[in-house]
Amino acid sequence: MNKKSFIIAGLAALMLLPTSCRENEFGQVDLTLPETPTDPGVNATYTFNHPCAMYTTADFDRVKSEIAAGSIPEVTKAFQGLKTSKYVGLNYQANPQEVIVRGDATGTGVSGENYMYAMRDAAAAYQMAMLWKLTDNEAYAKKSVEILQAWAAKCKKIASNDANQVLAAGAQGYTFACAAEIMTTYSGWSKADRDVYKKWMLDVFASKNKDFLDNHTGNNVCALHYWSNWDLLNMCSYMAIGILTENSEMVNYVVNYFYTGAGNGCLKNLIVGDLLDDPLGSGEKLAQDQESGRDQGHAQMSAMVVANLAQMAYSLYEQNKLNADAAKLDFFAANDNALLKLGEYVALSNLRNGSDNANKEGQWLVNASDMPFNKYVYCTGCTCKDQNHGATHVALADNKVENGKETGGRGEVRPGWEIFFNHYAKVKGLTSGYIYSEKMAKKLRPECGAGDSRYGDNSGAFDQLGWGTLMLYR
Repeated sequence: MNKKSFIIAGLAALMLLPTSCRENEFGQVDLTLPETPTDPGVNATYTFNHPCAMYTTADFDRVKSEIAAGSIPEVTKAFQGLKTSKYVGLNYQANPQEVIVRGDATGTGVSGENYMYAMRDAAAAYQMAMLWKLTDNEAYAKKSVEILQAWAAKCKKIASNDANQVLAAGAQGYTFACAAEIMTTYSGWSKADRDVYKKWMLDVFASKNKDFLDNHTGNNVCALHYWSNWDLLNMCSYMAIGILTENSEMVNYVVNYFYTGAGNGCLKNLIVGDLLDDPLGSGEKLAQDQESGRDQGHAQMSAMVVANLAQMAYSLYEQNKLNADAAKLDFFAANDNALLKLGEYVALSNLRNGSDNANKEGQWLVNASDMPFNKYVYCTGCTCKDQNHGATHVALADNKVENGKETGGRGEVRPGWEIFFNHYAKVKGLTSGYIYSEKMAKKLRPECGAGDSRYGDNSGAFDQLGWGTLMLYR
C-alpha cells in the first residue's frame, strides 16, 4: 500500500467515512497528505493520551493542586477570572447555526455574518471544559458537551462569497477542537456521540483548513497573498482536529508545513529577513514578524496564534519524547528558539512603561522610528491576478489618528505572552532572551481569555484560547 492509500484508509477507518474527499465552495477537498514540498520527511506515528492539545493531564493535575493549596496568588486570581467569566454560566444557551458565515454573505442563504455565534459558543465550551477539569463539577462537563453536540447536530458548513470564511474555519475550528479534546476524557460523553462530533469537525472544519493550506483559495492568488495569521489559524485547527481524531498524518502535515510550507505560516516566511539587534542594548536578537509593518493588532495576533500552535505541538511532544521521529514537534526550539526572538520583537514593539494591567498608560519603551526593521515587500510582482493589493513596508507600523480615533493597534493586548515567557524561562530553563515577553506577561497577569474586557468583544479576543497564567504560571 502506498503512502497516499494508507492515509486514505486511515481516515476512513477512523471515522467510517466513505471517501477522503469533501465538496465545499472551493471544489473537492482531499484530506490526504499531498505529494508536495510541504513534506520534508516527518512521518511520525504518535501516541495520543488525552488531553494532549494545549495541556496535558499532568498540567491539569498540577494546577488543581495549586488551586487547592492557594499557594500561588497569580494562579488563584486567574482561577477566579475563569469562574466568573461570562462564558461559564450553567444557564448559558448555545445558538448553533446551519451555515457559519464570515465575510460576504451573498449566495449563502444567510442574511449576513453570523460567525460570532460559533465564536462565542466555542469559547464557552472551551472555558467550561477547563473549569470541569479543574473542579470536577460535572455540571460544567454536561454544559460543555451540550454546546458541542448542538453545533455538530445543526451546523452543515462554513461559507461566504469571499475568502474570509477560512478565518472562521481556523479560529473557531481549533477552539471547538480543543474544547472537545478536553471533554474526550469525560465518561458522560458516549463514544457514539464523540464520533459524530469528530466527523463534524473533519467534514466542516478540517476540509477547509486543508484546502486553504494546499491552495490558498485558488489560481488567482499566490501562497504568500494571505497574511501569516490566516495560515496559522488554519494550522492550529488542522492540528487540533488531528489530535482530537488521533490522526498522525494530519499532525505531520502541520509539522511539515511549519518548517517548509509555501505560505506565511511557515517559519521561514513568518520571520522577515535577518535577526535584528535590540535597540535598547540588551544584547538580545529580535526576529521581525511578517505582519509588523501592517499594524500591531495583527502582529500581536500572529505572535499569539503561533504561540498557541507551538503549545499544542509541545503538549503532544511531551507524550512522544522517546519517539525520535517526533522531535520536530518542538516548534519552540526550531531555528535556535526563533519563536522566542519573534515574541521579543512583537512585545518590545507594543510595550508601554506604565504599570497598568491593560498596557494603556505610559510611554512606549521604543519609538516606532527607533525599532530596527527589515524592508518587507508584500505580494508585489507576485503571481496573483490582482496586482493592486501589494505593499512595501519600510518601518514598524505605528498608531495614527484618523477621524479623531487612534488606529494601528499598537499597545493592544492579547492573551498568549505567558506561553512565550513560561516555556522558555520555566520549561526550557533559559536564563535570558525573554526580557520583553516577561515584561508583557507580568503586566497582563492574570492573563485571562475571551470575556476579559481588556481584549474587547470582537473576533480578536477569540483568536487565542487564553488562560495562560492559570495553566502555565510556575
